Amino acid sequence: MSGYYSKEMIVVEKFTKWTITEKEKDKYIDALSSELIMLRNKAEVSQEELSYIIGVSRQTYGAIERKTRKMSWSTYLALIMFYDYNNKTHQILRAVGAFPNEIIKRFNDGDENVNLDVSSFLGKGSQSIVNKLDNNAVYAIRSMIMLEYARCSQLPGEEVIRTFDGIDFTNPIKIDS
Repeated sequence: MSGYYSKEMIVVEKFTKWTITEKEKDKYIDALSSELIMLRNKAEVSQEELSYIIGVSRQTYGAIERKTRKMSWSTYLALIMFYDYNNKTHQILRAVGAFPNEIIKRFNDGDENVNLDVSSFLGKGSQSIVNKLDNNAVYAIRSMIMLEYARCSQLPGEEVIRTFDGIDFTNPIKIDS
């Protein structure tokens, strides 16, 4: 059968910025799995409520939380969305290393701060305010945000530093018009 190859015999992996390896998935799933009880308690949601929100049975979620069952990637993504958009767990999720910052950065060609929504802080018409800020003002605002994050999150200093690790505070803030 010289020259004959079946699809099963040849596996060519093409890695692009959109490729998420099993090793990457396992890293983030493991990081989130170890924090599930704490995050759920912080969000003040029951297992039953959370399982309904993310689309699994309460029994399945309970097994995941007890670490007797590994969560799927789609369950991980649903939990990330829930905890990242919950004001009580957003910062903690990122501080414990469960949020896939590296993957998001790769998806966006190295830019971590893709959708900074200044209007959520300043309200409508914020673009005209931001346009008048110089670099010193931007650096001062970023420093203030880091300090307030440390105060509000009540996390140990090393967790706060880990949250901001790798963020380049010398780049200008990108604002969508």
